[in-house]
Amino acid sequence: MFDKGRIKKYKKQLHLKPNNDGFVCDDENRAIINVGAENYDDIFSPYCYKGGDTLSSNLVEYLQQKSNAIPIDYDLTIRFHVKNASEEKRKEIELAVRENYQSEILGIDKRMNRATIFSIIFLFIGILFCTTYLLVSNIVVQPVKYILDLLSWVFL
Repeated sequence: MFDKGRIKKYKKQLHLKPNNDGFVCDDENRAIINVGAENYDDIFSPYCYKGGDTLSSNLVEYLQQKSNAIPIDYDLTIRFHVKNASEEKRKEIELAVRENYQSEILGIDKRMNRATIFSIIFLFIGILFCTTYLLVSNIVVQPVKYILDLLSWVFL
């Protein structure tokens, strides 16, 4: 269905070329998003109290938009270009970005664990209904068999 040769050719063309979506790829399969800010305070939410610990919503939307265009097999590097930023401020920016995405990853992880638990529970309920259907298929009337068959199908 897909021509692997054409896909490889397009991937090679993607390397080291600026993409229309605002990222550049290097030889090590890293996608680089360059973020520019006139001021250090532009990166953080205006509601932060004493120092930056929360990224601005505009920056988070920008990073999300740019990262959605990056293929999944590329590592992501974000480079901040901030005028007059000291090394301490650069570390604060890095820490804020990490904290922002760590909380997002933890939320996704919790939702996936919850979905896994529900899947296992539904599997056992489906197996229970299927087993009940097979055990009583010769004993009960036709409408009950249809209901058991339907319930086992729904839960499995």
